[in-house]
Amino acid sequence: MDEGSAGNVQPATRVIDAHPRAGLLLRRALTLRCPYCGGSRVFSSWLTLKERCPSCQSLFEREDGYFVGGYAINLIVAEFLAFGIVLCLILFADLSTLQLQITGALLALGLPILFFPFSRTVWIALDLFLHPPGGER
Repeated sequence: MDEGSAGNVQPATRVIDAHPRAGLLLRRALTLRCPYCGGSRVFSSWLTLKERCPSCQSLFEREDGYFVGGYAINLIVAEFLAFGIVLCLILFADLSTLQLQITGALLALGLPILFFPFSRTVWIALDLFLHPPGGER
């Protein structure tokens, strides 16, 4: 191989190296750990994310409105999951219309609350993956 073709190999290596990092960030986010360092106890309650990571002191909310994307992820995932569950119940369960409506309403209200902390850590991990510290924004 000449030196010109060796330079073409380098970008492909960087793309392959990004996949384990994305998996690590997602794993940390889904286990409600700090996407930056993997530290635990980043929530003071189910709905309250601490301002900074207790382990690495990374600031989570960088600006006003930072978590709007996290809210969108939460709403989309929760409502599509609720719709899928209700659709499966319609097709495979022998429930009355009232039972289906109550189930749908409970899922539509409950799933976003259930997924709320996960959507925040996933949003931080996505931002960290797309804009690593020290990288250009």
